[in-house]
Amino acid sequence: MDGSQPSSIPDLQAILATLSQFTNPTPVVTSTPGFEPQPTIYYDASLANQAVPPVLVPKPQPPPAPKPQDPRLRPQSRAATASPKPMIDPATIITWPEGLRCITKVAAQNAQFAISVRRMIEDQKKHEMRWYADRQALKQSQATRSSASAQAQSILQSLGSIVGGVPPSEQTQLEKEAELAEFDRKIYAAQVSMEAAMTGELKGLGVPFFGTRSEKVVPDGEQDASAVRSNTGSTITETELLALRRKIIGHLEDLYRD
Repeated sequence: MDGSQPSSIPDLQAILATLSQFTNPTPVVTSTPGFEPQPTIYYDASLANQAVPPVLVPKPQPPPAPKPQDPRLRPQSRAATASPKPMIDPATIITWPEGLRCITKVAAQNAQFAISVRRMIEDQKKHEMRWYADRQALKQSQATRSSASAQAQSILQSLGSIVGGVPPSEQTQLEKEAELAEFDRKIYAAQVSMEAAMTGELKGLGVPFFGTRSEKVVPDGEQDASAVRSNTGSTITETELLALRRKIIGHLEDLYRD
């Protein structure tokens, strides 16, 4: 080959470099702000001279997110659907069986219940013993005064005319009874005050018959009155309520007395 003429054979390295550009087609993505992205178009430059139109390949989309399930359609357990059993209100109890069941539940649910009841029983016992001792001391004092008065009068009579004087007046039986009656009235007032305090504390602890609603209690003799029963339903008389209070107190004393 004559070196003076230009060579018509293309350079092999240039051809290989050109072919390597078309080995991996480059995707051309077109997007416009404010619009959703369009499907990605892959353009193969090696097909530029052929009568084949470009192939549109859509961009793979993520699977749709699962729709949230309606909570009303979800299966619920029996514990979630079952309504809680209402607790009996101690203020509405007017029968002994219901009261006994109520006091059992209250004692099981309140750890301080037994301690409070024991303290009240001890305080009541101390007060009653002190009142009894004070009354016995008053009676002993009356007997002592009578004995001293009789003894003094006997001594003066034995002295006769040697020593004169007026014997001390002796306390009559009526005066003794009046003094004891006054003392008993004071004890009764103290008992009423103590009972009111215990009633309030027992009501706060949830003990039945100590916080009974007023519409449930009727005066004695009106238990069967049609007007009362139609307005308040089941009722209890004051005497019956007092008997139930004493009964429940006796039950508590049997349980918690030391």
